[in-house]
Amino acid sequence: MTLEEKMYAVVSPVVHQCFPVKGPFAIHAPVAIWERLGGTPIYFMDNTAADKSHAIVRVTFFETTAIKAAITMKAIEKAMVGTDVFLSSPRTEPVTIADENPDGFYILAQDFNVWFTTN
Repeated sequence: MTLEEKMYAVVSPVVHQCFPVKGPFAIHAPVAIWERLGGTPIYFMDNTAADKSHAIVRVTFFETTAIKAAITMKAIEKAMVGTDVFLSSPRTEPVTIADENPDGFYILAQDFNVWFTTN
């Protein structure tokens, strides 16, 4: 499975609308979007690649109320850390992102270290 398939397997039980990189143009909350922000390449001393890859993954969550956003972001964090699909740890606490639209969303983003097999 690709990292995107693994992320979907982990996040979709918490948030049914979840997408890699960007969602559809018109979204209705709740929705989660994740993206890779890079990572650390891993090679052994003999210059062979390791059997696992590292990615920094940001999960951004959109909701209609601040309380729902906070509760669901915590559930996403628990799913990411508790899964056996990959090894994950929070890299940051959730950060609030301002939505300039007066009828906009409450948006939280959190970064994770994700270690996964590359098969």
